[in-house]
Amino acid sequence: MDTYDIVVAGNGALGLATARALTLQDPSLRIAVVGPTSRPACASAAAGAMLGCYGEVTAPLLRTGPGRAKHAKGVLAARMWPTWLERLNSELPADAQVSINAGTIVFSNAKSGTIEDENFDAILKAVREEDEPHEMLDPNHVPGLNPADDCRPKHAVFLPREGSVDASRLLRGLTLALSQSPKVTVVDGAVKALDVQGGRVTGVRLEDGRALGAAQVVLAMGVGTQAVLDELPDLARRIPRIFCGGGTSLLLEVPRTALQHVVRTPNRAFACGLHGMPRGGGQLYFGATNILSAKPMLRTSPADMYFLLECVLEQIDQDLCGAQLVAWQAGNRPVTVDACPLIGPTSVEGLWLLTGTYRDGLFLSPLLGQHLARRVCGQSGLIAEDFLPERKPISLYSLKEARAEALKHYVAMGWEHGIRLPKVGWHRSFPRFYQQLLDSLYDALGEEEFVMPPELLAIVESNRAVMVPFFRNYYAEVRKAWA
Repeated sequence: MDTYDIVVAGNGALGLATARALTLQDPSLRIAVVGPTSRPACASAAAGAMLGCYGEVTAPLLRTGPGRAKHAKGVLAARMWPTWLERLNSELPADAQVSINAGTIVFSNAKSGTIEDENFDAILKAVREEDEPHEMLDPNHVPGLNPADDCRPKHAVFLPREGSVDASRLLRGLTLALSQSPKVTVVDGAVKALDVQGGRVTGVRLEDGRALGAAQVVLAMGVGTQAVLDELPDLARRIPRIFCGGGTSLLLEVPRTALQHVVRTPNRAFACGLHGMPRGGGQLYFGATNILSAKPMLRTSPADMYFLLECVLEQIDQDLCGAQLVAWQAGNRPVTVDACPLIGPTSVEGLWLLTGTYRDGLFLSPLLGQHLARRVCGQSGLIAEDFLPERKPISLYSLKEARAEALKHYVAMGWEHGIRLPKVGWHRSFPRFYQQLLDSLYDALGEEEFVMPPELLAIVESNRAVMVPFFRNYYAEVRKAWA
């Protein structure tokens, strides 16, 4: 059995960034980075990689302590990216280096209801209160936007310090830098289970039967983390459960484009907003959808493909109908049952978690990787440990607030999918229908202590007969674990 000082399970942005930070923290450490080369179900591989701290702000985010803590981490991460990339690039050949495409334009239109206006206003409030550079734009003259007349933007703001990176290029660069280290072994495989003896981790077992020994293990496997935790049920029920936020993205090739920056809407309809950005080689990236489920989405569906392409052509650029298709991509964001991340040590000595980051994993990776590396090496971290893995689920909403927020998302989703109201009066019955639906979901769950975030209601709605008993039993197990 091969033995290392540390095994990092996961080769997405968080796993690679943590492994790199560990090598810089202590070059003598023997580190194994374990993850399948193909990265099936990985969020990072299909990500737009927006460096979006303020672009991700929503009205509910800054109303709660946990929400403000998440935002504060985003502010710190945004400041780290330039110098972090500069150091990474110093170890890479010129043709492998990674650059930031600076600038993000956030625009709002009328395609998804009032939630878009609320979140756009929340973005403006945050940048003004925190003195973040920004410039209001004429919404009818946004470079790269050529929407249909009924999708014209109402407002637009330019955020010069936000932007994006090429996610696939970043993953290749991090992998190359790690593979050049004589103390790092990159293992093509997937961790299946942990070896634990006497309350401390001793290594991992891979799906192909191999075993790796290590006194410290970092689980940064995204949505794959839950299956590993389930092998230790007493530990798993003390950690908020992880679900899958399946997303579809699209790569197009165009001979020329006016799109020079990220363009995006605010978060809306249970998703991170429609967004597009330039990539190298005349390519454009577009996303995203967000389908919450209990199992990973390995391939995109025709429904998601149709929806995303329709949104891109109607709301961003009608002329893209003549572009060449490069690829469809599918990935899965790790979403905890309380929509908050899992960062830090566990009660199993030597076992650390870094996952549950939802839409922010790649963006936060320089900060969280360095924070966890310092903690693993016995030093103080870089951030407050607000989201330790072993905890009761955090309630970001009261039951009343959750019902109201869920209604906004459901109505936005209906409008975004082009619902048609055939007669007078349906504009009132449309939201009333969704109100009855979500009220029945929350009533069926019968939960007031651990209020389910609106995003996760889709999992319950998709198969109520199975998922209502599942969650009722889950919350009962949580109470038992923390009794």
